[in-house]
Amino acid sequence: MEQIQKAVIDQVRHARAEQKFKYAYVYTVTGIVLASQSKTLTMAIEQDADFLVERMTGSAFGPCDASTGLPLSANTDFPKAGVPAGEGHAGRGLTMGWKDTGSGRELSRGQIPVECLLTPGYDQGFHLPFPYKYYAMRNSKIQFDFRNRDTQANHNITVVWAGQKFQTPEVAF
Repeated sequence: MEQIQKAVIDQVRHARAEQKFKYAYVYTVTGIVLASQSKTLTMAIEQDADFLVERMTGSAFGPCDASTGLPLSANTDFPKAGVPAGEGHAGRGLTMGWKDTGSGRELSRGQIPVECLLTPGYDQGFHLPFPYKYYAMRNSKIQFDFRNRDTQANHNITVVWAGQKFQTPEVAF
């Protein structure tokens, strides 16, 4: 029994020591993309630590008000099945591409429909997050390029990166 207790105590000490330098963290970008327009948003990785992205989630909805981002009952080119015309609730419409501007590395191959990557995306229920791994160095700027294919409605978008922050001295390779 003492051996088990010592192992648990050692595990707690290790977790405490590790958490000083490595801990869970979340970054987000959010914006409103006007009908038939594009919008670029930048996620700035903070100076204090590198960030390992492990999962990407997010949500999108439209039609929405251009200034507040609140949902509207309005026409959309992409109505959800069973929703009468003029009552809103787009089922798709936005695409996204993203890159690390510091390294110049493209992190997607062109524009990808958000409903293919983000959860819940345009849906109401939550699904498993998209497993996405990328090690972003401190001070990195991740540029998201959103395009709205909907000619009638504005769309609201939020992208969330969840992962681990590594708050260690900068390591040169």
